[in-house]
Amino acid sequence: MENIVKTYPCGLRLIVRNMPNFKSVSTNVYITVGSRNEQDPNKDGTGGEHGLSHFVEHMLFKGTHTRSAEDISSTLDGLGVDVNAFTSNDATCYYTRGLATNVDTCVDILSDMYFNTKFSDEDFYKEAEVIVQEITMRDDDPRSAMFDLARKTFFAGTNMGHDIAGTIKQIRSYKPHDIHSYIKKHYIAPKTIVSFAGDITLEQAEILVAKYFLPHFKDTATPIVKNTNETLMHSPEQKFATLKKDIEQHNVCLLFPIPNNVHTDRYTWSYIYEILGSGMSSRLFLSVREKLGLVYSISGGVSLYDLGGYFYVFFSCTPNNTQKVLDTIATELELFKQQGATAEEIEKVRNTRTASEMYQSESVTSTNSRIVASLAEFNKIKTTEEYLKKINSVTPKDIKRTANQFLNYNNVVIGAVGKDFKNIKPFVS
Repeated sequence: MENIVKTYPCGLRLIVRNMPNFKSVSTNVYITVGSRNEQDPNKDGTGGEHGLSHFVEHMLFKGTHTRSAEDISSTLDGLGVDVNAFTSNDATCYYTRGLATNVDTCVDILSDMYFNTKFSDEDFYKEAEVIVQEITMRDDDPRSAMFDLARKTFFAGTNMGHDIAGTIKQIRSYKPHDIHSYIKKHYIAPKTIVSFAGDITLEQAEILVAKYFLPHFKDTATPIVKNTNETLMHSPEQKFATLKKDIEQHNVCLLFPIPNNVHTDRYTWSYIYEILGSGMSSRLFLSVREKLGLVYSISGGVSLYDLGGYFYVFFSCTPNNTQKVLDTIATELELFKQQGATAEEIEKVRNTRTASEMYQSESVTSTNSRIVASLAEFNKIKTTEEYLKKINSVTPKDIKRTANQFLNYNNVVIGAVGKDFKNIKPFVS
């Protein structure tokens, strides 16, 4: 199935993936602004924008000049349409999934939210407190707090270290005009992608964009795209960051720096994290849980950005087991570096990645999310065939070389949440 990308004179981009065997359509309005684009506060504490991308996302659901918040939700709910939004470091996205017969209504409402947001001061300050509750809920969850601590420590001093939700103090300091100013600054055609996947043709999508978006974009501009060709790696100082919470377990996350999302090794890392930390047959799960019984679960993964990335491992356990788990992880990583991957493990990863690709291609929502994120991040859409070709070209030598180069503790960042870590020795010599 072909991905069709069209760029309009105003800088707006359109993506269409026609999937005629489906009955639904996924629609995304994707704006390439997230927490990393927010300005830092001045030295006197004024002028900051941290948390505003996420705050704007909330406020766009509070109503427009023609629809109340209840009108938006009741109309879409009444049609059986799923609607939601998210904010990340790099983007804000508003999305729907509904039957193809309702796509006009979905685009009408999404464009209305984008161009005609309207809210009272009362709604603004009420929603600020909702976000405060969201921040508090996250901080009360030890695993969320663990990831937040580890990631902030890893990216400290960079714009990737910005908190997506902001802080409670920042959120309570904003005024309604800050939302309107931020929308005017960033919700512009060159930063916007409208994408469709499902039972919709290019011609139908073009009619919708011409009806609901193009009349509002009068200026001529080119899309604002990333320069994604440079290989980068962010290497923080080795650090053990802890946060004291009165809970029964230690929640620990290890982040190992690796190259960014355009480095050729990105496909090799799919093998490394699958073999070491994905699922109940992974090496870490088998050694730490099944053989030693030290945890309920232990997992790993990879996060890649243009600035750099990290391979991570995380677990929760009672404090008396923490040192044993850390030591076992270090031992397993060293064994993997020495031995490399077995033929059976490599075949397992190839099967797993192929299946995952096929499963995602059977969902209009997953397909749409992938194509719009790919265009925003790389200024091109990578096909399933291209991805699988790259995955299947990874060799045992690639896996062993990459593991030996990057799975070391020189720049590892460890974030830990729990009662007391004074007797823990987190780093191997």
